[in-house]
Amino acid sequence: MDYHIGQRLKAFRERSKMKMPFIAALTGIAKETLYKWEKGTKPSDLNDYFKLKAYLDKLENKLEEEQLEIENQKPATLRLPLNRNRLPVPQTEGKALAGTITFHNNEPELIVDRINAPFLGPVEGVIEVTGESMAPTFINGCRVGIIRLNDYRILDWGLHYYLIDKNWQGIVRRIYQGETDNSLRLVSDNPDQEKFPPIHRQWTQIEAIFRVIAGILKY
Repeated sequence: MDYHIGQRLKAFRERSKMKMPFIAALTGIAKETLYKWEKGTKPSDLNDYFKLKAYLDKLENKLEEEQLEIENQKPATLRLPLNRNRLPVPQTEGKALAGTITFHNNEPELIVDRINAPFLGPVEGVIEVTGESMAPTFINGCRVGIIRLNDYRILDWGLHYYLIDKNWQGIVRRIYQGETDNSLRLVSDNPDQEKFPPIHRQWTQIEAIFRVIAGILKY
């Protein structure tokens, strides 16, 4: 028996906004019993347990299908402002690819692919990694989820970031403190450091830095 049925019930009610009396009427289970299960009491009546399980199995699948349909109707790409104080908006005009920098009202925006994957955390969009400089961590054609930083000058050395320079070119690299306080050292993950040597950039040459949250491998 799934003793977490109460947690499933609570999560479903939060997502569907359904009231407990309504679920009780549909399942034939007393609402007092459902409230107890939701608060952590283990089910003792097998018949009621299987009634609720069958109900949740059916309605959860229906809810997932409805949300997937809604998600599929949304534009596939977003305009992600480099200014974190502005919200991302769907790219409804034009077909700029993810990774492209566009301008709206003279404000730069990064085009990113939309993604619906709560398990990855607060990902704001996805871009594709090109080339072999970050292999084997991020191979050519794989995608990475990124997020804007409140202050991109506060970094954790050695982690992956997506950097946009003043030429509006973006690259994924591990970032380290440079030789001076005003510089950064951008390091590839490829073991062939002669082919992909570290890149040095001054802070004045950088337009924006995004944190890489996760990699999505290409199969």
